[in-house]
Amino acid sequence: MQKNKMGKVISSILVVGIITNYFLGGLSRVDAKTNYKAYTTGDVNFRREPNTNNNTADGNLNIITSIDAKSIVTVVSDEIVSTSNCKKGWKQIIYNDIKGYICSGYLSETLPKELYDRPWNTPKKAIMGGAKWIGSGYISRGQFTSYLKKFNVNPKADSALYNHQYQTNIAAPSSESVTTYNAYKNQGFLDLQFVFNIPIFNNMADRYDRYVGYDKFGTDRQIKNLVANIPVQDTVTDQDFENTLNNEGFPESYKRILRYLHTIHPMWQFKGMQTGEDFTYAVESEKWVSAIDMSDYYDEARKVVEGRRWYIPTTAATAYYMDPRNFLTEKYIFQFEALNYDEKYTEELVQGVLNNTFMNGDSLIDKQSYKSIFVEAGKTYDMSPLYLASLARQELGTKGSIASSGEKFTYNGNEYQGIYNFFNIGAYTGVYDGLMFAANGYCKICGDYVAPVNPDVPNNNGNDNNNNSNEDDTVIIPSSKTIIDNLGLKEYGEYLKGFNIGVTISSLKSKELSVTYSSDNLIATGTKLTFNDGKTYTAIVYGDLTGDGLVNSADLLRLRQYLLATKDLTGAYKEAADLTSDGQINSADLLKLRQYLLGQTNINQL
Repeated sequence: MQKNKMGKVISSILVVGIITNYFLGGLSRVDAKTNYKAYTTGDVNFRREPNTNNNTADGNLNIITSIDAKSIVTVVSDEIVSTSNCKKGWKQIIYNDIKGYICSGYLSETLPKELYDRPWNTPKKAIMGGAKWIGSGYISRGQFTSYLKKFNVNPKADSALYNHQYQTNIAAPSSESVTTYNAYKNQGFLDLQFVFNIPIFNNMADRYDRYVGYDKFGTDRQIKNLVANIPVQDTVTDQDFENTLNNEGFPESYKRILRYLHTIHPMWQFKGMQTGEDFTYAVESEKWVSAIDMSDYYDEARKVVEGRRWYIPTTAATAYYMDPRNFLTEKYIFQFEALNYDEKYTEELVQGVLNNTFMNGDSLIDKQSYKSIFVEAGKTYDMSPLYLASLARQELGTKGSIASSGEKFTYNGNEYQGIYNFFNIGAYTGVYDGLMFAANGYCKICGDYVAPVNPDVPNNNGNDNNNNSNEDDTVIIPSSKTIIDNLGLKEYGEYLKGFNIGVTISSLKSKELSVTYSSDNLIATGTKLTFNDGKTYTAIVYGDLTGDGLVNSADLLRLRQYLLATKDLTGAYKEAADLTSDGQINSADLLKLRQYLLGQTNINQL
């Protein structure tokens, strides 16, 4: 009897609970909060669909971008959409004016303590806040070299191996090292006491060449070995140094290269980092979280990673860039330099990086020199100011970009202005993603636009952030020859040349001209410019053979294809290929373009 009574009591409780849940649940759905601000509590993937599948049902990549911790998002509704592979369920949010899903466990309505001083509405705030973000997120967490920021193979790092990497571009560490090397060389600092932390893997072959097999055009031309000419020294001439190498655990294949470097830079110190990882396994792990420019070797599947130009690299290309021995040269070894602050990083040294760039002088908004801002950021957040300056130069180019100008732009139908991002943090698919990160999803008019301080600095390759062709854009300018002269341009038959690389159409306003324009794309080869007297020209940007307003490896590929007779160039695009101005397009132009991309020369746009 007692047992039966208890059963009835339990049943009654269950019924009441069900009824209560039904009504409260219904009430909750009716009164659920909608379109409210929340904050991400950690780095989280922003997805098109509420699941962890790689691709959506229609075959697109499911991950839109990665949202950093402490970013502001708009929650569409409190309603839980799905619980697939997310313990607390998925919620639909709006981020950068795009709808998608994140796991609700990463959401909080409480304002986080650390927003890295966002919104970044001055250059100094962008540099200081960016340094703080990089320092706390990478340098202090065991990813303290350019190499480790890309290839997280330090077993003592806070994040899991092959995760939490600053960029996907596998060539980024070597590119950064060249900028750093040039700064040291120009200032005569190559013989300072640098410390290099060099990873060592298990089961490594002699060395791994990027170009193994045949080239990507499918021909039978075999590409020559790139690593064969790295200087080595097989004989031991300094026993104390040899003992140091042995104590650091360097194999012979490393030591024969380091011995040579020691003879020309005896103050340099080399530290071995034992990863404990099998090299073949490390390469395969990194391959699928990396990207390579289409001008380089990419996976035969041609899987797009970012935009139109980025692909999964081949195993050989990944192995080449991951093998530290391929970069133990005077120029490339700086990707292994520890990026912590040191007193040797003076303003004089930093200025060596900033010379001939838009950062050569002062930030007008901050009323402070760029060199002192970088040094201040380095001291404050225990980072190399030289690295910060080099990174900014690499990301923005010598002329700067919209990420450094604060000028107005349109993104997803909304206008933004006064936003800066000197390191392009958060620019996963382009510069505008980074600017939305800098605004933290909060402000649209964050500050004022200030025209560049040094508009006549040498051209640059900038950052590949705009893939839009400008061939059909039409710009209406209210005068003709006077305007051409004021802009420093030159007539060339039906063409107009002299535009700096990376200049936006709207930036013509900085010349105090009344300009109207159909879009805010870059001035590119193929852009049509019509003056109010009816005169129409086609713009030429020498080196821009793809019509996107930039000069990068895609243009190098296009020129190669033209010389191999696999693709043709006509009209303005053919004119833009004559980089040597000799009236011919040949290997000399290819060499000129290659040297420009390596930072060894400039392209004369006139």
